Amino acid sequence: MAFTLHPKMRLHPTLLFKCFVFLKRRRVYLLTAILLCCVVAAYVLSNSERPIPSYFTSTSEINQECVHPDLFKYDSPLNNFYHKVEPLKCREHDWVYTRGGRLFYNQTALKSLDLDQETLRCNYYVLSRKDDFSTDVSEEKPIYRDGQVIPVDFFKVRCTAKTNTKHIFSIFLRNPSYSNYHAHVSKKNGEVKDIDNVKSTATGLPLNVMIVGFDSVSQVAWQRNLPLTYRFMKETLGSVVLRSYNIVGDGTPQALIPILTGRNEVELPDVLRRHKRAKTVDVYPMIWKDFKKAGYMTLWAEDKPIIGTFQYRMNGFLQQPTDHYMRTFYLGASGQFGKERHMCLGNKARHIVPLDYIHDFNTMYRDKKRFSFVFYNEASHDDLNDLQLVDSDLMHLLRSLYDAGVMNNTLLITMSDHGSRYSNIRSTSQGLLEERMPFVAITLPSWFADVYPEEWKNLNINSHRLTTPYDLNAVLHDVLDFKGAKAKYSVQNRSISLFSEVPRERSCADADIEPHWCACLTWEPVELNDPAVNIVTAALISFINSLISDEYEKCSELSLKEILSVTKIKPNKKLLSFSGSRDKDGRVPEFYNKPKTIATDYRITIETQPGGARFEATITIADETVKVIEENISRINKYGNTSHCIYARRDDLRKYCFCRDLVDNNE
Repeated sequence: MAFTLHPKMRLHPTLLFKCFVFLKRRRVYLLTAILLCCVVAAYVLSNSERPIPSYFTSTSEINQECVHPDLFKYDSPLNNFYHKVEPLKCREHDWVYTRGGRLFYNQTALKSLDLDQETLRCNYYVLSRKDDFSTDVSEEKPIYRDGQVIPVDFFKVRCTAKTNTKHIFSIFLRNPSYSNYHAHVSKKNGEVKDIDNVKSTATGLPLNVMIVGFDSVSQVAWQRNLPLTYRFMKETLGSVVLRSYNIVGDGTPQALIPILTGRNEVELPDVLRRHKRAKTVDVYPMIWKDFKKAGYMTLWAEDKPIIGTFQYRMNGFLQQPTDHYMRTFYLGASGQFGKERHMCLGNKARHIVPLDYIHDFNTMYRDKKRFSFVFYNEASHDDLNDLQLVDSDLMHLLRSLYDAGVMNNTLLITMSDHGSRYSNIRSTSQGLLEERMPFVAITLPSWFADVYPEEWKNLNINSHRLTTPYDLNAVLHDVLDFKGAKAKYSVQNRSISLFSEVPRERSCADADIEPHWCACLTWEPVELNDPAVNIVTAALISFINSLISDEYEKCSELSLKEILSVTKIKPNKKLLSFSGSRDKDGRVPEFYNKPKTIATDYRITIETQPGGARFEATITIADETVKVIEENISRINKYGNTSHCIYARRDDLRKYCFCRDLVDNNE
């Protein structure tokens, strides 16, 4: 009788042979022997190394300029940073809920509380936008009936009732009450009328756009913490994961601004809060403005208003930027969050609120063109494991929209801005790579591959080529004015639509990615006794102290406590030897240059004192000249309240300043 051994069993032929010999010699104990062998085999299997299934194995072409690493190849240190999160335990019932722009009484809740519905009285209070930093609350408005239309997106509901319960404790239960904040999409008929008057053009793709993003989620973290969602995306939706997607800067604005504008913050007008003459973010050429002009209803939603992408360091928007704008809700409701159970709002997990909002938007305006972007921070910004709580609900959202046919005319981008930045995972080499390689996937309707086969082929090729946020902006422009595979891009183009083939010669320099952020590079370790280490360390500390020098009355001067790691890289040979183009069209390069000065980039991680701040920086040494740029310095551990003395007025120094009063207290 033929049989096949489990692959792990083949690693232990001697052990198996002894089991079979035992069987042959001790037939009388056949049953016992069989059981023994099974136990031994099970032990072998259970103690063998179990490789984590890799969905991100690098399949980049060997002869292309940028080959991103196989992230799972270095997975062993990461296992310690992941743990199972217990499900949320929110309140059992809300008294009311919304659906289709209407408010309904939750009969299950009313019955379970044994409420006398004759005595039920409910009112709602409208949350309206005052500006990007405050919300107005209206006078109470009565709720007359079940199923009443609530003609606003955001509101607070308060209800009172008496109970039918008659027992010894009824004195405490006689007058229960309910209070909670609610969000839904109320159809803006005026805006709909305006977009109905917009003349349609035949130059764009017949697609709506939906973007769902989460803060601080690498490719690996998405697959580990959102396995149900990931599987549904790959197996049902046919999503294409951009495995060589690379960040272009430090933080959320540096990820989202290029997607929304095609530019970076330096290239745009000054909107920083600390500058007196700075403008509001209304001056930014946001892509949703172009979609609005093309007749799309628009939505932008982001939680955690205190760290809003366009408000934390920037002046925010003077005018509401999109038709539906969820910041108003979070400004009004955030004060309630501290009174709720962990990550809950009433009977809902808080992450369900924006997911329901984008679901409402895409169903309420189903017969209209739509652009929506939801970016969620709370579930992943501080602890990547909390993202597990979102998995089934995010999968349910996508499943619901898929079953409703919404995905049949929608371009879906699921993404993150960057990998984890502050958690301990970033202190590993794997973590450094993950920060630079966030999860991004593009999902298109099933018919797209048949109607646009060349563009579909290019998208799949590009999933293994170096791509950036600028390329996503080009994709969005392609939706409005479709050029597709016919568009002519070269390696010099910073923004390349993924419907055209990204050149295999594309490097980080071509894509406008600084060495500090480029995951394509091969960094070599440097011994701490190398003379260059002292040079770059001294330069970094001196530079940081120069930044805080005008605040020395408040902030302590920093000194070196420990050098944690140093690596280096030199530019590639083509970059060093490029001298110009041979032809007038700039298509045939020449590489005969032999520079006398070769710059070397050092990436150094240090800990300073007082305060224990950890910094990572890329510093360049060229011909005995040391160059330090502030944009290439990252704070990699939390600073908490250590910069409280300048926090309100110097947001640019928060990550560097350790207040002197804390030193005095420690002494």
